[in-house]
Amino acid sequence: MDRPRTDIVLGLLREPDGRVWTEVRPDGKHLAGMRAFPGGKRGPGESLRAALDRELAEEVGIRVLRARRLITLDWDYPDRHLRLIGFEVTGWGGRPRSVEGQTLAAEPLDRDARGDWLAAMPPANRGLINALVLPRCLAITPPVDAAGMRTWQAGLESRLHALSVPMLVNLRPGPSVGQGDVAWPALARVVLAAGHWPVVNPPGEGPWPEGLDPRVGLHLNHARLMAMPAERVREAQERGHLVTAAVHDRATLDRAVELAVDLVTVSPLRATATHPGVSGIGWSAFAELAEAASMPVYALGGVGVDDLPRIWRRGGFGVAGISAFW
Repeated sequence: MDRPRTDIVLGLLREPDGRVWTEVRPDGKHLAGMRAFPGGKRGPGESLRAALDRELAEEVGIRVLRARRLITLDWDYPDRHLRLIGFEVTGWGGRPRSVEGQTLAAEPLDRDARGDWLAAMPPANRGLINALVLPRCLAITPPVDAAGMRTWQAGLESRLHALSVPMLVNLRPGPSVGQGDVAWPALARVVLAAGHWPVVNPPGEGPWPEGLDPRVGLHLNHARLMAMPAERVREAQERGHLVTAAVHDRATLDRAVELAVDLVTVSPLRATATHPGVSGIGWSAFAELAEAASMPVYALGGVGVDDLPRIWRRGGFGVAGISAFW
């Protein structure tokens, strides 16, 4: 029997210095004793914003002045199905305080602190934490050329320093690149030094490279997504790695959800020159996949930064691209 869905609105209160407020759930509440974002159930007939305003007034005694919907995630517990609607709140009246006997704290949250936050909060919060940390743009590089690596790397460094904001950078292999042809740790360090978040994307379905900095993300192409054991993904995440996956349809999304990856790219949204003869899935199919996801979703294929508002309206989180950034 299908379980009824409960909508939970959550306030992700971010201070100007980047600290984010959380609470320790009081006795008698779901997940008592664990750290969580303030919020609660949406009432019958209540709008999401009205529910957010009411919950934050009741729990932490503030009046919301400025908030935007950041991400929506579905999460299953054995006895309940939750839809978590996270609002990034950047303006409020009053100072957050304990109204219900809970402990409150504002702590830094950035890429380096992400691992500590993930360890301190329930698994359902993983997507919310990632949404507060991840850049909205994911740049996919031109194919890594193992034969002309010095020239390719020089071009990469030049372009990385020209990017106007920090981005995720997926280091994409060329068609002739073999498993051992690229020094992935060194290449990832180039991206880190430029202030971006590298994601290595080795060819084939073999193991990920060894010796990578925990700040380096690991990508699951289609072959690796379908073949990778779940315990390998968990081990990588426990070491601090962000795990991303390429999704093209409901079957690959379901596999990404099963593996609990940290973000997915959904492609191709539109037909592109890099994949001639492949039709785009269109906005309606993208919205359906975004709604079914339990992690941030990036649109890929014929889209750019100007499409972000449209992506957000359809439940996506960010934009990924090759020609859009290179």
